[in-house]
Amino acid sequence: MHSRIVTIAATATLALVGSAGALAQDATPTAGDSLFADLGLPELVITATDEGLQLDQSEIEAGRYLVTLNNESENSDVFAGFIQLPEGMTAEGLSYADELATGTPIPEEGPSPEQMEGLSWLYETYIAGGPSTVTDVSTQAVVNLPAGEYGVWDEDPFSAFPAPALTVTGDPDAEITGAEPEAAVTIVEKGEGGVGYAFRLTGDLQVGPQIVEVLNASDQPHFVDASQYPDEITLEQVMGSMMFDPSGGATPSPDMIDFEQFTYAGWASTQSIGTTQWVVMDFEPGQAMISCWIPDPLSEGTPHALEGMLQFFPVTES
Repeated sequence: MHSRIVTIAATATLALVGSAGALAQDATPTAGDSLFADLGLPELVITATDEGLQLDQSEIEAGRYLVTLNNESENSDVFAGFIQLPEGMTAEGLSYADELATGTPIPEEGPSPEQMEGLSWLYETYIAGGPSTVTDVSTQAVVNLPAGEYGVWDEDPFSAFPAPALTVTGDPDAEITGAEPEAAVTIVEKGEGGVGYAFRLTGDLQVGPQIVEVLNASDQPHFVDASQYPDEITLEQVMGSMMFDPSGGATPSPDMIDFEQFTYAGWASTQSIGTTQWVVMDFEPGQAMISCWIPDPLSEGTPHALEGMLQFFPVTES
């Protein structure tokens, strides 16, 4: 299984995500053949190269946008999200590129308490979500972008790649309008820090590509990792397999999970409190595992998945 470090609060947490394989450039959907084709929304294009993320526009008007992510990099799993910058902060603060360029290494033992404290603003600012390349249908997302200064990041404040800046003009308090995609299912993120979190679904996950609406109705940011395993599994199997330590000579349980067999069904990039985004996910028959691994600062950095946001849902035949 492919492991990715997701460090929203600069705490390293292991995300259970499967390698989706390299994304061919011609596999990226265009507005003409995507499930979002008939919305008539203004569009933004992000291109991922081996040097980082690039935007096709540096200034836009506030509104609801269809965002397409093209992958021209060697990395098969690219993430791109829109994050509003507090006053006095620039997009350079969303990555570790400048530090690496001056010879400052990323600490092997993880971020320091000072670094973690310096990123606490990520829990307070506006984060709109965005597309990814984990599957060829996840490369588009519909997001709401109110006025402000933004950076487009790959969900890791210790990334080696710089984040491009985006200016969104208009009245910061104006209501975002525009056509809303018709979703097959809505994932609602619920709960509160220090108590627990959960996903609640309206509608059923279906076999094949479908629009998924994601609403954050909780008090901290979340992402949605939708993964699938070839066989039906349980939460106890997942947790037991994660905690198994072969170094002590213990015998693996016959119920152990081979994490290499997980595959992505889709991804909804990090979004802040009260936000909604729309993404496309593509499910096979069976069972879907939905999780979020952002650490909870009100619970000593415990990942949200260990506070209830690791759940299984059936995938129904459409």
